[in-house]
Amino acid sequence: MPATLASTFFGVFLVMILGIYFGAFTPTEGASVGAFATLLYALAKGMRGAQLWHSVQETLALSAVVFFMLVGAETLGYFISVSRISFSITDLLYGMDLTPIVVVLCILALYFVLGMFMDSIAMLVITVPVVYPIIQAMGIDPVWFGILTVLTVELGLMTPPVGMNVFVIKAMAPHVGLGEIFKGVAPFVVSDLIRLALLIAFPILSTLFLL
Repeated sequence: MPATLASTFFGVFLVMILGIYFGAFTPTEGASVGAFATLLYALAKGMRGAQLWHSVQETLALSAVVFFMLVGAETLGYFISVSRISFSITDLLYGMDLTPIVVVLCILALYFVLGMFMDSIAMLVITVPVVYPIIQAMGIDPVWFGILTVLTVELGLMTPPVGMNVFVIKAMAPHVGLGEIFKGVAPFVVSDLIRLALLIAFPILSTLFLL
């Protein structure tokens, strides 16, 4: 059963990615396609009545949280724009005569630390209005920086002292100790660090298929 479930969701993921890549639908429409396909799978497996309603309630609650975060982020972004904080930070960085790569490393270090304590969506929507104007002003490739940011944020979610993804695993397997879970994710943390180092050293790896 788990193998069948995994293969089904991999199929849904593949349809979404290929549909977006070949222009059959936009990323927003792709999310709808994935949700509809998942619903069909749940119905085919016998989800009815109370189970279906419970799933809808959880989805609505999570969506409400995300939308409140987005509203807060938009408000924060407006005040940051009006107060010109990002421009002040940019001028400060220029005054320190830092190279773009040093600025990138400093920002990634900040994301790595924040990833230990905050959710990835909350972290990005709060910091991007400040960070994005800085990388634009310094001539840093936003695609390359975006990929590095996502990898760093997800890396922080697997590392102590909090590591939110680790606690998600703990909730799903309460009989497994936190120390054992952290040991289990350690190889993945190491591999992600190596991948992140390669992408920083060779930016072409991030933008190769965009050329």
